[in-house]
Amino acid sequence: MRRLHLIEIMDQKWCPDHVRDGITDYLRWFEHFWNIYQPIFPRLKQVLEELRSERIIDLCSGGGGPWVNFYRELDDLKECAPMVYLTDLYPNGSALEVSRNIFFGRILFCSEPVSATNVPTHLTGFRTLFSAFHHFSPPMAKSILRDAVRSSQGIAIFEISRRTPLMIALMCFSPLLVIFSTPFITPFRWWRLFWTYLVPAIPFAFTFDAISSCLRTYSPQELRELTEEIAVDGYHWESGIQPLGCTSFGITYLIGYPIPEKHTVETV
Repeated sequence: MRRLHLIEIMDQKWCPDHVRDGITDYLRWFEHFWNIYQPIFPRLKQVLEELRSERIIDLCSGGGGPWVNFYRELDDLKECAPMVYLTDLYPNGSALEVSRNIFFGRILFCSEPVSATNVPTHLTGFRTLFSAFHHFSPPMAKSILRDAVRSSQGIAIFEISRRTPLMIALMCFSPLLVIFSTPFITPFRWWRLFWTYLVPAIPFAFTFDAISSCLRTYSPQELRELTEEIAVDGYHWESGIQPLGCTSFGITYLIGYPIPEKHTVETV
């Protein structure tokens, strides 16, 4: 199935803030409740430990993504556990504040807009993107990767959506999932009930964006092709699909990082 770079409603400037925040709130709840990115975390944690990363810059964080779940599993690193900065072009302040309060002083969020294509120079650290890389066209996606290489920063990209008929078909049930789960999403917001039940803009927009996301998601081969033109010595790339148990689903990933000096010396 050929990749189609369609629009997503939440990316548009005309999208109402409450609808956009409602979508990111649901994504945060879904990722936290089902812990869907758990199978990929050991791979990410190994890279973070190897690089001794002191700070993580999470781009396109939305409502906070999986970092609340992940950070609990960094406890064994104790004082070496990196700080996590949650950033987004359209910050969902109330949701990101929840993540910050759970791990006060270790998970922070930037209240100012941060574009993944133009990361401020003061935000140095290992970069992560969860369920977000498909938002970018190939030239923009390549510029994100190139900037990580140029800045000598590691980057990890993870996508739960895939460009398959089965995944697209499942997305058609998204309105029901949003409607049934909305009462359990915290913090409680009256406007979320309004835009879900009285005016079902959040279920509609989420379903439209979910289907669009599947059609926009890069395959591992396409991710490898994006890195071929920016390949440099001393920077390692790996990509693939991390299976989700014994199911036919999986997490598409791309991880790149500068090879630690000790490895460079050992291979000379």
